[in-house]
Formats: sequence, C-alpha cells, structure tokens
Amino acid sequence: MEMGHVIGAALCTDAIFADWAARANILRIANVEELSTLLNTEPVDWIFSVSNPLKLRPDVFERARQGAFNYHDGPLPRYAGTHATSWALLAQETEYAVTWHRIDDGVDTGDVVVQRQVLIAPTDTAMTLNLKCYEAAIEGFRELLTGLKIGKLTAYPQALVNRSYFPKRRRPDAAGYLRWDRSAQDLSAMTRALDFGPYHANPLCLPKALVGDEAVAIRRLEVLPRRSGFPAGCLLEIHSSHWRVASGTQDVDVCFGSSDGQVLDARALARHSNLDEGSRLLILGDEQARSITATHELLAPREDFWRRRLEQFRILKFPFLSSSLSDAPPRWQSSSGCIPSALAKLSQNDCTEYLVTAWLIYLARITGETELQLGWKPAACGWQADFKAVEVLVAPAVPMEVTIDLARDFEEMRKAVAAEFAQLREHGSFARDLVARCPTLRGVEALRSHRPWPIGITITTDSCSVDGDLKTSHRAGSALCGDLLTFEVCALDGSFRWHFDASRLAPKQIDRMTQHLQTLLHGVMADARQPVGRIELLPAAERAYLLEELNR
Repeated sequence: MEMGHVIGAALCTDAIFADWAARANILRIANVEELSTLLNTEPVDWIFSVSNPLKLRPDVFERARQGAFNYHDGPLPRYAGTHATSWALLAQETEYAVTWHRIDDGVDTGDVVVQRQVLIAPTDTAMTLNLKCYEAAIEGFRELLTGLKIGKLTAYPQALVNRSYFPKRRRPDAAGYLRWDRSAQDLSAMTRALDFGPYHANPLCLPKALVGDEAVAIRRLEVLPRRSGFPAGCLLEIHSSHWRVASGTQDVDVCFGSSDGQVLDARALARHSNLDEGSRLLILGDEQARSITATHELLAPREDFWRRRLEQFRILKFPFLSSSLSDAPPRWQSSSGCIPSALAKLSQNDCTEYLVTAWLIYLARITGETELQLGWKPAACGWQADFKAVEVLVAPAVPMEVTIDLARDFEEMRKAVAAEFAQLREHGSFARDLVARCPTLRGVEALRSHRPWPIGITITTDSCSVDGDLKTSHRAGSALCGDLLTFEVCALDGSFRWHFDASRLAPKQIDRMTQHLQTLLHGVMADARQPVGRIELLPAAERAYLLEELNR
C-alpha cells in the first residue's frame, strides 16, 4: 500500500490480521473457498501468501495474472516445512535466510525470487530469530514488489537435491527433555529453539527436565565457561534462582518455570524432589529418547483438536457435596461394583454405551446443565507409558463433550455418546505441556492440575463387580480422571463403580446415585422412546418418602 498498490482482499487466519484489514477497509475473506469464488469475478495481478497455514489450490494461485508468491522463513531449499527457525537453532546454524518463492503444486518447492540473509547469534531464541526473519521478510517483500513493478524479477529453480523438509508433526528429540550427557551447547540450543516468548503460542514443546516424578519446564539455561569434571547430570549447586548442573561438556545454570509461566523457586523444587547438591538427575538413554519422540509425534497431529476443546473449558457443578467442606486432603474411596439388572440382555458394547449415556442424562438432570464437559481417561493409543518420562508427557485426562437434549429419546442420546466415543478414540490424548504453551490456556488455573474436571469417566477392562462395602481402592489411582468423582465402567461385563473423594462426597450419596442410575436404566428399558427429561430417577421408596412422608 505504501508503494501505491491496492489490496483487493485479505484471507485472515488470525484476529490481529483481521482487525488490521478491517481498519484498512480491506475486504476480509474467511477461507480458500471464498477466495476462489472472489477470483471468479475479481481478477487480481498477484497473490501473496505470508505466514499462511493454508495450502492454496492450483485453481486459486493460477488465476493471479502475474503470479502467486509465498514467504518462507527459511533458506530454501533447506528448512522447508514448518517451524524452520527452531530446527535451524537446534542444528546450531550461524547463517540463515528467508525466502520469497513462486507458489506451485508442492510445499515450499517453487522457484526462488528473493532471498535475504539472516545471521544467527549465539543467544538467539526462536522468538528473536523470528523477529529478525520478519524484518528480513519486509525488506525482501519491498525488493519483490519493486522487481514486479519494473518487470525485472529474476527467478531460479531450487536445487531440490539439497532440500530438507520438516513436517508439521515432527517434534524435537525426546519431546524437549534435556539429556544431561549431551554437550552444553546442545542443551542451550534445545532451550533457545523452544523459547517463543511469553505472548506467542509454542507449537512444538517446552524444554524440560525430568525431576523425580515430574517434568519441570526450563525457563532459561546459561552455558558456563568452566567444566567441573563431575558426571553428567550431577547437581553441583542449588540456589533459589537456579541449579548448576554438570553436562557432557561445560557446566550449565538452569532456571525453571511453572505451568503458568512464572519463575519457580529452584531451592524449593529441590526440597520437593528430595534432591541435594551431589544428587544426579536422570540421564535418558537413546532407546528411551526414541520412544518419547515417537509418542510425542503420535500426539502432535491431534493437538489442534484438543486445544480448541480446552479453550471451551467449563466445570460442571455437582449438587451433592457434603455440607461440611474443608481443606482436608482428598480421601479417595471406591464403591462396590454393580452390574445393572436392567441391561442383562444387552451386548458388552451396548452395555457400555447405555451406562455412560444414562450417567450423562442423570448429570444433566441433577445439574440443570445440558452442555457437558467431563474428564475422560484416554486409552494408550499407540503409546506405552513404560517409564516415567513418557507417563508424565501424556495428559492423563482429556475433555469429553456431549450435549444432552432432554426432549430427545434415549436412542438419540446414545448415538450422540457413540459419536463422542469415536472422537475420543480417534484423537487419543495430548502432550501435557500444551496448556503451558498456549497463552489462552495457561491462565486457567484448573487446567494446570492433573485432573481439571471434577467429574470423570473411564472405560476399563477390569471388572467392577466386587462384593463388599466401600473400601479404599488400590487401583483407583490409575482410573481417576475426575477431581471429585470418577464413573468407571468395565467394557467386558457391563459393571460399574465410583471412585470419589470421601472428604467432599458422602458414601451414602454414592449409594443414592447408584439407585437413581438403576431406576433410570429400568425406565429406559421399559420405554426407550420417552423424552430423557421425563424418565423416572427416584426409586419407589424414595419417591414415596419425598411425596408422602415429608408432607404429612
């Protein structure tokens, strides 16, 4: 615009760009389909794709009369793909470049028209290098526009034999866990490559250390000039601001951050983890690192799905809490298992769907909420938490979302639950540090806990049909996905039971809920076509007591 050109339209993929376009009175379009429709009636000379996550189709970019061009934040043909600046920092590059190239059918494969050099300093982070690239991109764009205006734009094909490509699902070694036996320069590169600043979402992972049973985020790492000679991973000094740790080469000072982005007290962290000066931090082996990387890359394509759900985070308020609530620590108990007689003739799969659907209907009825979001215990879809670094990498609970329409019948609600089951199976789980990496999520305190949702559901292959009274469960910990209450269903025999915090939820209330659920299921089997909002919940004895005894 400064050079006298007119922007006919802008395809805005973020709010900041959309606001700018609105202030500049530029037509905003929402997607590639709208752009294609616009080009049918409004011819354009050029299309410029800048930091655009959408791939343009040939029927779109071929309609630009004088060409379509893309900005890439890397020195093509090297570092094609996504997150190029982070991969360059991990490779400890010192010379870099940004590229403007023609758009063709491939990904970052078109002829190069402008390339601008960018130097990488030893202290550069992903954030600072991205800022350097943006400045170079603007200079390169002016050069591109000048060349187009005077008709002297030189394009040359990429030497694809030198191409390196980084797909969106690729993730850094060991999901960002620092491997203390590596060089101090490697540890610094990992930390800086994953530092996107406090305001920009981190699309890869946090640099982190495995400390005891927890993954703790690394906020900053400084390479020292000296080498102590102690074994790698040895904790040399503990200060309130940092730890001094021996690496494979020089010693390093490490500062830690909390999940909400604040600086952690390193001395308090050491006390919490029972670490002293002279203790040795875990060294990941190559096989462990490969397993962690594979697990992380399995989770990566599902991340956008879970981020969108987490942005809609909501808590279901349970009405049956004890009146004498206190700050006492949780007292987890498990109820006896129950096999509902009403479902005796159903298949195993139908039993599971009926039980979960009935429980969700019950929740909607007693809370008055129909848009339900609960915790769900995901199955290990392709990953095995066979050691602590993998276990603490994967979120142990994910958001399950179901809308209960009380005017619909049970079968319609069961289909909605079955569709949600399919979604949950398809998307598995997400990396636990996702919340801390997203500015829109890290401010939600509940999301920073292991069990953000008060009520959870888990489907297991462990029979819940155990005789006896309420007891402390030895297996409850692995099944828990609700901070207050978890509904566990066995997929093999159709039994169910509850895991609950007895300091907040009385055992007699658990018995009452079991009776209510049984009554609801009998009502469903008697007449599945009635609206779910009208199915009887109260057993005959409780109903008589409420309607007759209390009114005498």
